[in-house]
Amino acid sequence: MRTPSLLIATLLLGTSAWAQGEEENDSYWPDYFQLSLGGVFTEDASGVPGGTIGFDPGFSTGMALGWDLGGSETLDYDFEVEAFFQSFTVDETDLLAIPSAVNDDAKTFALMFNGLAHLHFTPQYALYGGAGVGYAKENHYEAWDSGSLQTNDSDGLAFQARLGFEYNFGGSYDVQLGYRFFKTEPVEVEDTLAGTIDEIDVAQHSIEAAFRWGL
Repeated sequence: MRTPSLLIATLLLGTSAWAQGEEENDSYWPDYFQLSLGGVFTEDASGVPGGTIGFDPGFSTGMALGWDLGGSETLDYDFEVEAFFQSFTVDETDLLAIPSAVNDDAKTFALMFNGLAHLHFTPQYALYGGAGVGYAKENHYEAWDSGSLQTNDSDGLAFQARLGFEYNFGGSYDVQLGYRFFKTEPVEVEDTLAGTIDEIDVAQHSIEAAFRWGL
Protein backbone atom coordinates (compact mmCIF):
# COMPACT_ATOMS: atom_id res chain seq x y z
CA MET A 1 0.00 0.00 0.00
CA ARG A 2 2.83 2.35 0.75
CA THR A 3 4.47 2.02 -2.68
CA PRO A 4 1.40 3.09 -4.74
CA SER A 5 0.77 5.95 -2.31
CA LEU A 6 4.35 7.15 -2.62
CA LEU A 7 4.20 6.90 -6.44
CA ILE A 8 0.97 8.91 -6.56
CA ALA A 9 2.39 11.55 -4.20
CA THR A 10 5.59 11.78 -6.25
CA LEU A 11 3.59 12.12 -9.47
CA LEU A 12 1.45 14.90 -7.99
CA LEU A 13 4.48 16.77 -6.70
CA GLY A 14 6.25 16.39 -10.04
CA THR A 15 3.21 17.63 -11.95
CA SER A 16 2.92 20.64 -9.65
CA ALA A 17 6.61 21.50 -10.03
CA TRP A 18 6.38 21.09 -13.84
CA ALA A 19 3.34 23.40 -13.99
CA GLN A 20 5.08 25.99 -11.84
CA GLY A 21 8.12 25.79 -14.07
CA GLU A 22 5.94 26.27 -17.14
CA GLU A 23 4.39 29.39 -15.57
CA GLU A 24 7.83 30.81 -14.82
CA ASN A 25 8.99 30.11 -18.38
CA ASP A 26 5.83 31.69 -19.83
CA SER A 27 6.50 34.87 -17.85
CA TYR A 28 9.75 35.32 -19.78
CA TRP A 29 8.38 34.32 -23.19
CA PRO A 30 7.50 37.33 -25.43
CA ASP A 31 3.82 38.16 -25.78
CA TYR A 32 4.02 39.43 -29.36
CA PHE A 33 6.09 39.78 -32.51
CA GLN A 34 5.92 43.02 -34.51
CA LEU A 35 7.06 43.89 -38.04
CA SER A 36 7.15 47.51 -39.27
CA LEU A 37 7.79 49.17 -42.61
CA GLY A 38 7.92 52.89 -43.33
CA GLY A 39 9.11 55.79 -45.43
CA VAL A 40 12.04 57.85 -44.07
CA PHE A 41 12.58 61.59 -44.46
CA THR A 42 15.95 62.95 -43.28
CA GLU A 43 16.73 66.47 -42.16
CA ASP A 44 19.35 68.46 -44.10
CA ALA A 45 22.93 68.21 -42.87
CA SER A 46 24.46 71.66 -42.39
CA GLY A 47 28.03 72.73 -41.68
CA VAL A 48 29.50 69.62 -43.32
CA PRO A 49 31.95 69.27 -46.20
CA GLY A 50 29.89 70.40 -49.19
CA GLY A 51 27.86 72.96 -47.22
CA THR A 52 24.21 72.14 -46.58
CA ILE A 53 23.38 68.71 -47.97
CA GLY A 54 19.89 67.28 -48.43
CA PHE A 55 18.75 63.66 -48.57
CA ASP A 56 16.24 61.78 -50.69
CA PRO A 57 13.44 59.80 -48.98
CA GLY A 58 14.28 56.24 -48.01
CA PHE A 59 12.73 53.32 -46.16
CA SER A 60 12.85 51.78 -42.72
CA THR A 61 11.98 48.38 -41.32
CA GLY A 62 11.92 46.97 -37.81
CA MET A 63 11.33 43.66 -36.04
CA ALA A 64 10.45 43.57 -32.36
CA LEU A 65 9.62 41.12 -29.60
CA GLY A 66 7.42 42.58 -26.89
CA TRP A 67 6.12 41.87 -23.42
CA ASP A 68 2.74 43.01 -22.09
CA LEU A 69 3.30 44.74 -18.75
CA GLY A 70 -0.39 44.90 -17.92
CA GLY A 71 -2.57 47.82 -16.93
CA SER A 72 -6.30 48.45 -17.22
CA GLU A 73 -8.89 48.08 -19.96
CA THR A 74 -8.30 51.73 -20.87
CA LEU A 75 -4.53 52.03 -20.48
CA ASP A 76 -1.86 49.33 -20.74
CA TYR A 77 1.90 49.18 -21.23
CA ASP A 78 4.45 47.21 -23.25
CA PHE A 79 8.20 46.72 -23.23
CA GLU A 80 9.93 45.61 -26.41
CA VAL A 81 13.33 44.86 -27.92
CA GLU A 82 13.58 46.02 -31.53
CA ALA A 83 16.07 45.59 -34.36
CA PHE A 84 15.68 48.69 -36.57
CA PHE A 85 17.17 49.43 -39.99
CA GLN A 86 16.84 52.45 -42.26
CA SER A 87 18.31 53.31 -45.65
CA PHE A 88 18.30 56.55 -47.65
CA THR A 89 20.52 58.48 -50.09
CA VAL A 90 22.11 61.89 -50.46
CA ASP A 91 20.27 64.15 -52.89
CA GLU A 92 21.92 63.63 -56.30
CA THR A 93 22.22 67.38 -56.94
CA ASP A 94 23.75 68.09 -53.53
CA LEU A 95 26.11 65.14 -53.98
CA LEU A 96 27.99 67.20 -56.60
CA ALA A 97 28.95 69.66 -53.81
CA ILE A 98 31.13 66.94 -52.27
CA PRO A 99 33.93 66.66 -54.89
CA SER A 100 35.27 63.32 -53.71
CA ALA A 101 31.85 61.64 -53.27
CA VAL A 102 31.16 58.54 -55.33
CA ASN A 103 28.50 56.65 -53.38
CA ASP A 104 25.36 58.38 -52.10
CA ASP A 105 24.16 55.61 -49.76
CA ALA A 106 23.39 56.19 -46.08
CA LYS A 107 22.12 53.62 -43.61
CA THR A 108 21.64 52.91 -39.93
CA PHE A 109 21.16 49.69 -37.98
CA ALA A 110 20.22 49.94 -34.30
CA LEU A 111 19.12 47.73 -31.42
CA MET A 112 16.44 49.57 -29.46
CA PHE A 113 14.72 49.09 -26.09
CA ASN A 114 11.25 50.65 -26.12
CA GLY A 115 8.51 51.47 -23.64
CA LEU A 116 5.00 51.97 -25.04
CA ALA A 117 1.58 52.92 -23.69
CA HIS A 118 -1.77 52.13 -25.33
CA LEU A 119 -4.84 54.27 -24.66
CA HIS A 120 -7.96 52.31 -25.67
CA PHE A 121 -11.06 54.16 -26.85
CA THR A 122 -12.91 50.94 -27.75
CA PRO A 123 -11.86 47.27 -27.82
CA GLN A 124 -10.76 47.82 -31.44
CA TYR A 125 -9.35 51.37 -31.52
CA ALA A 126 -6.42 52.74 -29.52
CA LEU A 127 -3.80 55.47 -29.50
CA TYR A 128 -0.22 54.36 -28.81
CA GLY A 129 2.91 56.30 -27.91
CA GLY A 130 6.29 55.74 -26.39
CA ALA A 131 10.03 56.21 -26.56
CA GLY A 132 13.14 54.13 -26.83
CA VAL A 133 16.90 54.20 -26.36
CA GLY A 134 19.47 51.90 -27.87
CA TYR A 135 22.74 51.53 -29.72
CA ALA A 136 23.37 52.23 -33.41
CA LYS A 137 25.99 49.76 -34.58
CA GLU A 138 26.05 50.80 -38.26
CA ASN A 139 25.53 54.51 -38.96
CA HIS A 140 27.21 55.13 -42.32
CA TYR A 141 27.24 58.08 -44.72
CA GLU A 142 29.18 56.86 -47.75
CA ALA A 143 29.38 60.30 -49.43
CA TRP A 144 31.71 61.48 -46.66
CA ASP A 145 33.83 58.32 -46.73
CA SER A 146 35.70 59.29 -49.88
CA GLY A 147 38.92 60.97 -50.92
CA SER A 148 40.46 62.80 -47.96
CA LEU A 149 37.17 62.55 -46.03
CA GLN A 150 36.44 59.84 -43.51
CA THR A 151 33.70 59.32 -40.95
CA ASN A 152 34.61 58.59 -37.33
CA ASP A 153 32.49 57.29 -34.45
CA SER A 154 29.81 55.77 -36.67
CA ASP A 155 28.59 53.75 -33.66
CA GLY A 156 26.80 55.37 -30.75
CA LEU A 157 23.62 55.93 -28.79
CA ALA A 158 20.28 56.14 -30.58
CA PHE A 159 16.98 57.65 -29.45
CA GLN A 160 13.46 57.45 -30.81
CA ALA A 161 9.83 58.35 -30.13
CA ARG A 162 6.68 56.87 -31.67
CA LEU A 163 3.04 57.96 -31.83
CA GLY A 164 0.08 56.64 -33.78
CA PHE A 165 -3.19 54.77 -34.03
CA GLU A 166 -3.83 51.07 -33.50
CA TYR A 167 -6.61 48.77 -34.69
CA ASN A 168 -7.31 45.29 -33.34
CA PHE A 169 -8.69 42.78 -35.86
CA GLY A 170 -9.91 40.54 -33.07
CA GLY A 171 -7.92 38.02 -31.10
CA SER A 172 -4.18 38.66 -31.17
CA TYR A 173 -3.77 40.56 -34.44
CA ASP A 174 -3.18 44.34 -34.52
CA VAL A 175 -2.17 46.90 -37.11
CA GLN A 176 -0.61 50.30 -36.35
CA LEU A 177 -0.18 53.43 -38.42
CA GLY A 178 2.00 56.16 -36.99
CA TYR A 179 5.00 58.45 -36.83
CA ARG A 180 8.55 57.67 -35.70
CA PHE A 181 11.25 60.19 -34.73
CA PHE A 182 14.75 58.70 -34.78
CA LYS A 183 18.13 60.23 -33.99
CA THR A 184 21.64 59.02 -33.30
CA GLU A 185 24.65 60.72 -31.82
CA PRO A 186 26.42 62.99 -34.36
CA VAL A 187 28.84 61.32 -36.77
CA GLU A 188 32.22 63.02 -37.14
CA VAL A 189 33.60 63.78 -40.61
CA GLU A 190 37.34 64.31 -40.71
CA ASP A 191 39.19 65.94 -43.59
CA THR A 192 42.63 64.37 -43.30
CA LEU A 193 44.20 66.93 -45.65
CA ALA A 194 42.73 70.09 -44.13
CA GLY A 195 42.91 68.71 -40.58
CA THR A 196 39.30 69.75 -39.82
CA ILE A 197 36.47 67.82 -38.18
CA ASP A 198 32.77 68.47 -38.79
CA GLU A 199 29.64 66.63 -37.63
CA ILE A 200 26.66 65.10 -39.38
CA ASP A 201 23.91 65.85 -36.87
CA VAL A 202 20.54 64.97 -38.38
CA ALA A 203 17.33 63.21 -37.40
CA GLN A 204 14.93 61.03 -39.37
CA HIS A 205 11.14 61.26 -39.50
CA SER A 206 9.16 58.20 -40.61
CA ILE A 207 5.58 57.41 -41.47
CA GLU A 208 5.14 53.70 -40.91
CA ALA A 209 2.77 50.78 -40.67
CA ALA A 210 3.31 47.95 -38.21
CA PHE A 211 1.72 44.52 -37.88
CA ARG A 212 1.60 42.69 -34.57
CA TRP A 213 0.96 39.01 -33.88
CA GLY A 214 0.36 37.63 -30.41
CA LEU A 215 2.54 34.67 -29.39
